[in-house]
Formats: sequence, structure tokens, C-alpha cells
Amino acid sequence: MKRPLISEYNEYYHRYVTNVQADDVIECMQSNLESYINLLSKPNLDLDYKYGPDKWTVRECIVHLCDSDKIFAYRALRISRGDETSLTGFEQDSYIEFNDFLHLSAEDLIAMIKTTINSTMTMFRLMKLEDTEKIGTASNSPVSVRALAYMTAGHAIHHLNLLKDRYGFEL
Repeated sequence: MKRPLISEYNEYYHRYVTNVQADDVIECMQSNLESYINLLSKPNLDLDYKYGPDKWTVRECIVHLCDSDKIFAYRALRISRGDETSLTGFEQDSYIEFNDFLHLSAEDLIAMIKTTINSTMTMFRLMKLEDTEKIGTASNSPVSVRALAYMTAGHAIHHLNLLKDRYGFEL
């Protein structure tokens, strides 16, 4: 699948799309998955650590990543199937704020992220090329299916970078 043109997505997502340096976005997703599994497999990982008072914990960051991945994949599925419904945005902070994830262990988070990213990779890998080029509307902006693939992978990289740079984890 080719890299999307900037006209295929809202400029807000450009930072995610440009995070993907790999030629193959599916391979990038696989690499991201391996990095997250390595992080969550670290002994004595403090899932409740956050680098600031109004920041997310590691646990919340992983749940957010999975939530966003599912939403991007849902949008891609609908658009790839020719659904012309304008898809609404979502408030990422309320997805975290109004839920309690303290019961989720590192093993739970590994299972969650494996299932989520593997499902997303499979969906994109099995799409016909012409379906990845379809354009729909999400959050009041045009977006192509292939842009959603790159946004998904780039969003995961964004959070890997935060976990390294702000949380101080070796990845």
C-alpha cells in the first residue's frame, strides 16, 4: 500500500503519517507490536507511573493506543466497504477519564495489544489495493483508507516515543 498524499487526511494527522519511515506500513505495525510487548514484558514495570500530574499512566497509554487503533480500523473498514456515512470524532481523554483500568495486568495489556494490532494488520493486509485508496469522511475531514493505516502505525510510534522520551523507558 502506497503512502497517502497529504490531501488524503487532515493536517492534524500529518505528524503520525510522517512517523512511519518503513516502506511497508504493515511491517511497521508488526515492529510497533514487538516494541510494546517488549516494554510490557519488563520485570517490575510500574503500570501506574506517569511523568506528570495530568498525564496518563503507562496502563492508560496502552488502553488509549488500543482504543484509537480500533477506532481508526473501524473507520477504515467502513470506508473500504463503500460506506459514505460521515464518521464522528471521539474524545480520547473521556475514553480514559470515565473508566477504571487498574484491574488490567501487564499480561492483560499484552493480550489486548496483540489482539488489537494483529486484527488491524490482518484487515489492512487482506484489503484490495483499490479499497485502500477509497476516501470517506471522519471528524469532518476527508480521509483515505491508506491514510488511516499510516495514522494507526504512526500514532503507535508517537506513543512509543513518549514512553521513551518522557516516561524514560528503554525500548
